[in-house]
Amino acid sequence: MTSIKNILIALLLLVIGFFVFSDPQYIGKSSTTTLITKIDTFYKHDTLTKYKKGNAIPFAVLDTIYQVDEIHDTTYIVNYYNKVKVYLDTLRINADNSVYIQDTITQNKIIGRNYKANLSQKTIIVTNDIYHKPKNELYIGLIGDLRRIDNNLGVGVGLNYKKTYESYILNFTTNQISFGLYKKIF
Repeated sequence: MTSIKNILIALLLLVIGFFVFSDPQYIGKSSTTTLITKIDTFYKHDTLTKYKKGNAIPFAVLDTIYQVDEIHDTTYIVNYYNKVKVYLDTLRINADNSVYIQDTITQNKIIGRNYKANLSQKTIIVTNDIYHKPKNELYIGLIGDLRRIDNNLGVGVGLNYKKTYESYILNFTTNQISFGLYKKIF
């Protein structure tokens, strides 16, 4: 009986040595890390409205005289000179950004300027998450079992060697020795 126990203990130590000193790399896998890149794009929309009086607007005088073939009388010219006119302009920077300008002009002077800017700023955030794959693991534990035939209580030691897709289990108690192999299904 003691020789069987000695043989089983030697066999158990041999199996433990096999698992401890085996190659810890995954079979068929070249890398132990996984890189996941996430790209998020955020848009920030701003609307800016500002008004300036005509005195604060810089101007330049042009020396060029433009000849117009139409002939108007003095009353028409004075009325045209004293009218308050509004000129609108839109400047498109790109599809999302634009500036709207509204100038108020009378007597050849800009008396007011109003502009509204719709600006959209794009922010791209790139996140690299590195996940390490689990390595081979070895677990040791205590076991208790009850033999139903004679209600004999057994105490022992168990080993669990876990690889990527499989697990080996070896249990040795005073009542019995068991060995198991588990494969990952999903």
